[in-house]
Amino acid sequence: MNALGIIFTDSFDTNMEEYVERRTLASLPYGGRYRLVDFPLSNMANAGVKNIGIITRMNYQSLAQHLKSGADWDLSRKFNGITLLPPYSTQWAQAEFYENRLEGLIANIPYLRFAEEKYVIIAGCHQIWNEDLDDFVKKHIESGAKLSVMYADKVLNHQEEIDATYIKVDEEGAVTGQRVEKTKPRGYSYSLNTYCIERELLISLIEKAQRDGKKSFRRDVIRTLIEQGQVVGYEAKGIVLAIENPTSYLESSLALLESDVREALFGNENNPIITPARDSAPTKYGEEAVVANSFIADGVVIEGEVRNSVIFRGATIEKGAVVENSVVMQDTVVSENARINYCVLDKDVLIEKGRWLSGYITHPFYVKRNSRI
Repeated sequence: MNALGIIFTDSFDTNMEEYVERRTLASLPYGGRYRLVDFPLSNMANAGVKNIGIITRMNYQSLAQHLKSGADWDLSRKFNGITLLPPYSTQWAQAEFYENRLEGLIANIPYLRFAEEKYVIIAGCHQIWNEDLDDFVKKHIESGAKLSVMYADKVLNHQEEIDATYIKVDEEGAVTGQRVEKTKPRGYSYSLNTYCIERELLISLIEKAQRDGKKSFRRDVIRTLIEQGQVVGYEAKGIVLAIENPTSYLESSLALLESDVREALFGNENNPIITPARDSAPTKYGEEAVVANSFIADGVVIEGEVRNSVIFRGATIEKGAVVENSVVMQDTVVSENARINYCVLDKDVLIEKGRWLSGYITHPFYVKRNSRI
């Protein structure tokens, strides 16, 4: 494919609080073995994109460790492949950290200039979906528009206290309006903040925005193109999940317990979601183990009870422990007779014997990485 990929690892439309205190949003674990970056990265790699720039902002060490050389996505190459783009490493820097997408693009103009691909696909990591980006680019070229934006009529678990971008698409597919609201306006659809545009045009637009002192990619670049009638919409065909705050993270994680969600995200053999293999042993279930309606990764040891939960690789649920409506991340241990409900336990957490922890679906109880309770 004659397209360059750009992935924003941090989102300016989320409020994930402690979850991203020591990591980027892109490296937030999801679904037992994945990271959020795996979804846009896999979609691009599956479409034949061979040159992908990962725009980082801060706390990107865990992301770099996850991506490594990019070999798992067939992107370990002498030329192109995956390129991490650290914050403000060029003379285009204007502040210590990016405050928005436009600043991130401006700082990486040299990377865009060096590329040879004709088109650019831009995506973020705060929405989970599995789409054919090859078709997205083909439809963009056929439309003759300057910009194409992917949208969906429904996004699962969107939180109304979080601003979202909405676009209005007419019967012919043209985008006629854009609004940033907490609640979906009537007649509008959710923008997935995923775009296709010619590379040279993108460079000229962001350089003009920089000269004019503009601050917002959506408001100052995209809205101008909409007013000129130069933007078309591309409707996502599958299920879209939102990762916007702790509530939506837990809800979107537990949504994997529904077969239609799993099928939409992982059921397409031609468009697999790829993540590095850990080569763990099979999951071990003890004689008294009870597991119901749960998403269990490999390398897990379950001696207790697990219901309506997502358990990551290498986690241990000891005898007498009860885990319900929760997410237990990698290498975490829930000890004997402990009980957790509506909790998110980060990596390498130890819940000691007899501890009871409980939150609620709208206020999950979160335990930081390496914590001991």
